[in-house]
Amino acid sequence: MTLPLDTLPRGVTYARARLYLGITGVGSAVLLATALLHFRIPSSGLSMTAEQSVPAALFRVGLMFAFAQVAFLMFDLIGGAWLVRRREWASTWLARWMRGVTVQWGVWMLSATLLMLAARAGGNPAAVAVFVLVQVLLATVRGRMALVIARMPVIPTPERIARAAAQAGLDASRVQVVDSSDESFVGGWSGLTARTLVVPARWVQLPEPALAAMLLRRRLAATTGAHLRGVVGAMVWNTIGFVVSLALTGVSPASAGGVITLAAAMTLWAFLGVLLLPTPSRAAVFALDAAATASVGAEPMRSGIELLDIWQDDEPVRRAGVETVFHPVPGRVRRIARLVGNASAVKPWHAHHLARHALWLTWGACTPLSRAVHCNVGRSALWAMLPGD
Repeated sequence: MTLPLDTLPRGVTYARARLYLGITGVGSAVLLATALLHFRIPSSGLSMTAEQSVPAALFRVGLMFAFAQVAFLMFDLIGGAWLVRRREWASTWLARWMRGVTVQWGVWMLSATLLMLAARAGGNPAAVAVFVLVQVLLATVRGRMALVIARMPVIPTPERIARAAAQAGLDASRVQVVDSSDESFVGGWSGLTARTLVVPARWVQLPEPALAAMLLRRRLAATTGAHLRGVVGAMVWNTIGFVVSLALTGVSPASAGGVITLAAAMTLWAFLGVLLLPTPSRAAVFALDAAATASVGAEPMRSGIELLDIWQDDEPVRRAGVETVFHPVPGRVRRIARLVGNASAVKPWHAHHLARHALWLTWGACTPLSRAVHCNVGRSALWAMLPGD
């Protein structure tokens, strides 16, 4: 069912309404994390020593994680069931939400278990090493996790997409087409080495030249190393935050209280990433646009950029301040205005989707911020593979 736009307040667009919701959700997460740290709530209600047994400590951690899921239910409900273009039956949305939060809770618990065991065996250095390995695992299985979180079926590759992939110089055997009911789902590369390209079945509706251009951009993201740099850069950013959080809080994830304190501190670090990482992410988008335009021309790129943006926020123009802080993908008017072909536009410092890879990988630090941002709040199909270019 399509969203009746007249239900929004006068002068508020769909994209801006979601932005306000994201600001509120992210702000609430930051305030909650700040309160946990400032008032030392974990040390008041949870054990801060490794003397407590692992099962007892994890039981308490699991209860706190479950509380976090419930605490964000209101934002998820608005962002997933009301403030969307295509509404579903409440029971359908609730079933999908329950599946998504259950998977996230499970990932958090697995991460907490590994961090706790590592810290008890080898101290904080071992915990840091485990956190890096968890991020590598999350990056490697990103595509599979997207299917598990939202239960999106894989379908045979349509002939139109296979033909466009061939035109883009992309091996069709590396393309995995999934059927998502969320029109904002754009898929992306899964794995550190860009082994599998997840493509939404909806893309079959793109004009064939535009479809080939969008697939070419994805291929260039892999062959130029921009995808790998985005993932590795996100891991480095998160790992620095992990080390800083351990140092500033003085805790160890060897205890229940230590895990929750660390999760709260990493939520603040993730928030810092939300503010800083969109700028280098936008630079990578412009560079890939230019590299693809050099091969296919401006018109197929313009068509693809316009349609994908319409399926997502449909916000052609944004104020510079709003885009700088909140949007790792530039508005479509700015992107189209800069469609000047340059095959060597992608430089060694361009990291594609740096900001959004960093958010996904924070699941390994048990933070809720990755699903509170405006682009994916309440929409489980977008939690692992956030909307993009």
